[in-house]
Amino acid sequence: MKTICECGKNCITTFDSLDEKIKNLEPCNKCRDVQIKKFSPLKDVIDLDKLDSNYMKCVCDKRPIDITMSHILKIMIEENIVNTKASLRRNSPVPLSEFYYSNINPQFINENSLILLHPDFTDKVADRLIEEVNEVKGVLKGSPRDVSGKLNKDSEIKNFELLTGCDMQTNVMRTLIKEKIIINKQQSKHHIEVAPTTENKLLKLHNYIKNNDIEKGVALDCMCGSGALGIYLKKLGFNKVIFNDIYGEVIDSLKENLEVNGVGKNIEIYNEAFEDLDVEHVDLCVIDAFPGENIEKIKNKAEKIADNVVII
Repeated sequence: MKTICECGKNCITTFDSLDEKIKNLEPCNKCRDVQIKKFSPLKDVIDLDKLDSNYMKCVCDKRPIDITMSHILKIMIEENIVNTKASLRRNSPVPLSEFYYSNINPQFINENSLILLHPDFTDKVADRLIEEVNEVKGVLKGSPRDVSGKLNKDSEIKNFELLTGCDMQTNVMRTLIKEKIIINKQQSKHHIEVAPTTENKLLKLHNYIKNNDIEKGVALDCMCGSGALGIYLKKLGFNKVIFNDIYGEVIDSLKENLEVNGVGKNIEIYNEAFEDLDVEHVDLCVIDAFPGENIEKIKNKAEKIADNVVII
């Protein structure tokens, strides 16, 4: 099983490393929280001259999230990415944790644990962020309003641009069957979805199956992405699960996640537009499309080949 990331570090989470990574989210008994007024100009609420990589760092090497984000915003101000009146709430980049566990949102940040996303990042800014802010692991250029991936068969592939560092990210979901699901993905190539969002999808899927008389024979995850829903179906007891996604980049991630979660038997993997996928009858078809996508044709086809169709 692959455990070392392309960056050469142990960024890929497995069940062997899971407990240690979850424990590492916790602050030590000496961590001291700091709340910065997020709508006030940063220069008015913190001494920017003192704000460096050691500012308010605990003995455990963690810093409060507001201090880390202030350090990041300071560099953006100095590089004219944002103006001198920039505030944390209005002007910060999107901070993506490299390790999400359910709905736990760490308030104290480890080194090499943040992936940043902003549409106006440059190579110079990215290099400074990696070199000067120890908590930054990777820097992406792009808008959080954009979708990374391939929306449908007629659309082009769009990715965020990885300017520097590593963008490998892990989402860990708890489930009602008392088993966790681990999803590793490169954030530049995948749609942004954090663990709590995926957990809600798993809950909806679980309740649909529980409240309907569904034969646990063959299930089809027709837009599987990195595989969380299909993996859950296999763990829930379906005899066979078919995984399909139109986006080729996601298939490699899917295969690794199947291995990490111990799902390797009685599966099929396809890289097709669902409209073109040639499959026979299935007991359940799961549709999890991108927000705002018209799924009427997809729904109609699903209803023809499946006894049950659930739209997530």
